[in-house]
Amino acid sequence: MASRAVVILLDTAGDIVSAVLHRLAATRTVTEAPGIDTTSGLWGVIDNPIRSYIGQHSTGLPVPGSAVYAFWQFAGLIGLVGGFIGSAGARILWTGCGLATVAVVWSATPDGNRTLAVGIAALAWALASIFALRGLSLRPVINNFAPAAPQVNVYPAFHFPSQPAPGHDDLDDEPDNVHPLQR
Repeated sequence: MASRAVVILLDTAGDIVSAVLHRLAATRTVTEAPGIDTTSGLWGVIDNPIRSYIGQHSTGLPVPGSAVYAFWQFAGLIGLVGGFIGSAGARILWTGCGLATVAVVWSATPDGNRTLAVGIAALAWALASIFALRGLSLRPVINNFAPAAPQVNVYPAFHFPSQPAPGHDDLDDEPDNVHPLQR
């Protein structure tokens, strides 16, 4: 089952990479006017506001809007495939790309349709996140390792028997020049 999903994902990724590379190769000659709706259906609800936003905000950049759009697609693809593989950086990229996409759809969609368009964009992103964030768990990882064998430190111990106290022979061993202090 998992191998089928990988084959489908790789086939789709290959098609997307081919389309992105073709678009990047044609960026010098093809420029899109802002707001051209080229897609229909549910994907058009997400794609057309993004194209419109990029077309309106890419004027003055040294690259055409079509190159910015292709870069947006390429970044999303890298986030999706890298997240599927398990790369933490790609998962961060995927999350940022998805949040930016939803924000752009919110910004570029007319007021009457804004809520529905953002809902569709968020649901599409959530569905794709099933693959991109596969295996990600928010549960803390607890490693219970078996305790190692107790470490035994061997230090040499020397036991000396206590010495008997010297006997006192009651001889006057005190010197004569020791006198108590007087006031």
